[in-house]
Amino acid sequence: MAILALGSGFFGMQVIGILTFAAEYRFTPRFELLALGLVTACLLAAYIVKIIPKGIGSRSEMTKRIILSAFLVKAVHFLGLSGILSVRFSAISASYYLLSAIMVLGVTYFGFRFVQQSNAKQVTERQRLINAAIMGAVLTLLHYTSTNTFYSNMALPPVVGDGLWVISTAVFVALIVSLLLVFAANLALVDLHALETETGLLQQVKASENRFRTLAYTDQLTGVPNRHWFFAHLREVLDSADGNLETIGVVLLDFDDFKSINELIGQDGGDQFLKKIVERLKTVLPESITLARLSGDEFIFAVANAKKANLEQLCQNILLVAEEPVHIGERSVSSGVSLGISCQEVRELNEENLIKQADLALFMAKSAGKESYRFFSPELLDSSIRKQEITSALQQALVNGEFSVHYQPQIELVSGRVIGFEALLRWNSTLGAVPPSEFIPVAEECGAIHSIGEWVLREACQQLKAWRKEGRPDVHVSVNVSAKQFLDPKFAEKVSSILIATDVPAGCVEIEITESVMIDLDTAAGLVEELQDIGVKLAIDDFGTGYSSLNAVKNIQIDTLKIDKSLVDEVLGSDRSMAILATIIELGKNLGADVVVEGLETLEQVNLMKQYEIIGQGYYFSRPLPADKAVRVWDKYLEQPDGLFHAPILY
Repeated sequence: MAILALGSGFFGMQVIGILTFAAEYRFTPRFELLALGLVTACLLAAYIVKIIPKGIGSRSEMTKRIILSAFLVKAVHFLGLSGILSVRFSAISASYYLLSAIMVLGVTYFGFRFVQQSNAKQVTERQRLINAAIMGAVLTLLHYTSTNTFYSNMALPPVVGDGLWVISTAVFVALIVSLLLVFAANLALVDLHALETETGLLQQVKASENRFRTLAYTDQLTGVPNRHWFFAHLREVLDSADGNLETIGVVLLDFDDFKSINELIGQDGGDQFLKKIVERLKTVLPESITLARLSGDEFIFAVANAKKANLEQLCQNILLVAEEPVHIGERSVSSGVSLGISCQEVRELNEENLIKQADLALFMAKSAGKESYRFFSPELLDSSIRKQEITSALQQALVNGEFSVHYQPQIELVSGRVIGFEALLRWNSTLGAVPPSEFIPVAEECGAIHSIGEWVLREACQQLKAWRKEGRPDVHVSVNVSAKQFLDPKFAEKVSSILIATDVPAGCVEIEITESVMIDLDTAAGLVEELQDIGVKLAIDDFGTGYSSLNAVKNIQIDTLKIDKSLVDEVLGSDRSMAILATIIELGKNLGADVVVEGLETLEQVNLMKQYEIIGQGYYFSRPLPADKAVRVWDKYLEQPDGLFHAPILY
């Protein structure tokens, strides 16, 4: 329809121009030529509609298009002129024909440029009107030169004597113009309706696309963007990066105790917690930074041109707002967060590695005690690799017999008598020397601590049984138990089975736990009661280093209070530290518990502690030794029962 409208309009313009020239002359129209002229005009319209969207292109391509279009324009004009007036090729005026050809080529070229410029955004309405006026003037001159190409050397038809022919010609011309206008108007209305319909459909499609995009890129719980948006956004930032973008930083954020919150207030309560905490986090993030939810309680955001100092300040602000309680119903809950940070230069950026590095840094932040942040570094990667190696080696350590138990004596300071030993785990690993402070946390994380802990307890009980068979004095053996091992509901049952299997009295075995086990006092109290029903003694290790010390001893009956080495190191030369230590010793005695001071390394420390009539343990007496060497130290104390013995170096 658009081609027909454009073609008939162009053809009508040509015919109207000819009729205007021939209105006073008598002529007989030849409709077959006029119809052929209309078809040619439609072909010209189809060609123009096809090539205009493609642009003008190269010069050679533009020349071909101009020549073909000019040829079709001349053909339409000649067919229209031949259909109305009789013309002879022999009467063609060379000068007018050349001028007409030049004008056709010019108007064609100008027409292409006019359309191209009119579609450009930078062309004003005034410029468009000027272009249209120039186009109209050139077309008028084209009609004049084209008509004179034939009639400058040829006699015109006879002039109509009366005015009836002129009037009928004018009416005919007006009728054609009116019909063309009506036809064009109908086509315009049809096209306008189609355009409006198409525009409405496009708007609906676009709105639907926007809705789908919003749904696809938005986390439905918190309302923040989701992981799909984040990765698309990161890719978009990198693709559009200019010279001003030098680095990209990624921060991964994970809540430390979200599982406990869900257990405490339910999943719906956990969802409400996330909504509120996310709104709080958004208040400390700059407008240029968008928080996105990766999954569960894990969130992420990217920082352009990240600087370490700025990232540290940002993480510190997040830690501060996260520790404030959130009110859910009648409860107040809180959860610390851990953050992992990775930063790379844009020219060396690898998106996958960037996220992996941030995830590794987050893992190390959690391993370091949670509620902290860590930056990725090559050293951190080495630490992670080391951790994986330890994890792998631990799986076969028991089977390969790589573990051993060393014993450190506990001395009654007043009498110099050995009253017990602490059993300490050592690992002769294929990786080399791996201290307990390094492999025990890994064993807790990978779950190997349960089997390893049971092995240590069984080994210590078997050694105690062997000493008893040798007729040695009664002593007890203390075994350290991790929080995960202690909180096992079947732990008391496992201890009882080992005691029965080794035929060791329960009163000769002491289980050492740290203060961190006492955080959940209700659970801990029940487990302590089960152990005490068996007859096993209970000791709190590293007393005074945690925030729950007094709360623990207030609510749970203990047999031994072990004071951490860090408190002993500060007493010499510090009256304040000595007063604190003396208070703790007095507290333990008032509770009816034995008091063991760890970390005694000098004679001065021993003499200072001796006045409090407590039990000492430390390198002054002996370092932890294998059972055969520990017995040799024990024998030295048995030989001198009336005083303390500084053990010789037997190792």
